[in-house]
Amino acid sequence: MVKRIQFVSDDLIDQIIEQKKTASVVNLKNLNHDENEYNHALVVGEFYDVYDRKLVKKCTIRIIKIELCRWNNIPERLWRGETNKSADEFREDHKEYFNYPSDDFEFAAYYFQLKEELGADLST
Repeated sequence: MVKRIQFVSDDLIDQIIEQKKTASVVNLKNLNHDENEYNHALVVGEFYDVYDRKLVKKCTIRIIKIELCRWNNIPERLWRGETNKSADEFREDHKEYFNYPSDDFEFAAYYFQLKEELGADLST
């Protein structure tokens, strides 16, 4: 069974389809369990159908890596995968999402590949 996932903004889904966005983040407490029927727990190697806010499937991604990150040490692969120009820009974009975290705050970053867009197979 293909799992499901949503993002906080449909604009982020557009970035995934354009193959600009290849990473995202999640609070550690939300990593290992299903939040609801449209947000399943993240597992490396699994495929996820991406749904927009209207619950329309837009694409399929495959999780290829999950890593533990610290707020004061954002890896370049993460901020670039999130379409940011620097770690500082990443922190600015995500501070509200993580409720203004301290420097030692830890979270999970996950990396993915676009596998299918609206029926177009991208696996080759």
